[in-house]
Amino acid sequence: MNLLLATDGSPPARSAEVLAEWLAYKLQARLRVLFVRDERLIRLPQLLDLGALSIPLPVRHQELEEALTLKGEAVLERVRKSAEEAGLPVEAFLETGLPHEVIVRHARTTDLLVMGRAGEAHLGEFLGLGSTADRVLRTCPTPVLLAPLAYVEPQGAVLGYNATESAVRALRTLRPLAKALGLLVRVVSVHEDPVVAGAWALEAEAYLQEEGVRTEALAFSGDPAEHLLRLAGPEDLLALGAPVRRFVLGSTAEHVVRHALGPVLTVR
Repeated sequence: MNLLLATDGSPPARSAEVLAEWLAYKLQARLRVLFVRDERLIRLPQLLDLGALSIPLPVRHQELEEALTLKGEAVLERVRKSAEEAGLPVEAFLETGLPHEVIVRHARTTDLLVMGRAGEAHLGEFLGLGSTADRVLRTCPTPVLLAPLAYVEPQGAVLGYNATESAVRALRTLRPLAKALGLLVRVVSVHEDPVVAGAWALEAEAYLQEEGVRTEALAFSGDPAEHLLRLAGPEDLLALGAPVRRFVLGSTAEHVVRHALGPVLTVR
């Protein structure tokens, strides 16, 4: 199994770093660590029209790129050293580009992407998503695990399940994780018809129990996001399908991802 950790070294990303290392250790996975030099920062003097300053534009470009390179190398070396001390196989990558595009490209050849819900540009946010995380969630074909702002080791899992294609993929992604981590999975199904909700929950429960995963099937009516956020505490891994067409402002997936307190696993 290959895990990709995308980090910019910011406090929110540090939580993702620890979570990714812990998961790699528990899952006996290879860890890939990626730092992206944001090309927009390198081009910033040009974008701000600072040509009248005394420093030549190529010099400012070079200084910014060198500063980002030094930072990236330091972040990657710190994570690499920590992972190796834990006995983990690790690879480090330093690239330049638009962060969400580079992250998604690397994620396509890994099994799970781990990242923070915000980066340096959003250090004041306690909830919500940074722009890079938001764009990754909308375009990444690989399951994405968003770390909370404060690191926690998941003690349980909550799965939102409504039998859609993305929910089924979330179910299949969660099962090996829950088994390896020894998590109790609470399956939450919501429908205006309680019979339908109950059938969905039992369907997912049976699939999880085939591999010996401890489960609890819960069926509700009402607002799915409200039930998921009420049941998922800071130490619960919250898993749900997030189809692209529905991951828009106001959707259940979007609302849950932005307001969850703990780690969130989204699967398209």
